[in-house]
Amino acid sequence: MEYKIIKSKSIDELSKKVEELIQRGWTLVGSHQVVVYQSTNRYSGGRHVDTLHSVEYSQTVISYYSPVVKKE
Repeated sequence: MEYKIIKSKSIDELSKKVEELIQRGWTLVGSHQVVVYQSTNRYSGGRHVDTLHSVEYSQTVISYYSPVVKKE
């Protein structure tokens, strides 16, 4: 069995990566995750305007088709 965590900065990019792996026989494990890895408060003249959040999307996948390893 092989295990991977696929990561992306955008949900569209993550979807494309996951769809490609599903077509190659990989299986999803659980649901996708969204992690805020940085928050930046923005101010204008000392007044808080808004907060920008940088996020990362991820999805865990597994494959039961392990590659054949040749022993020498």
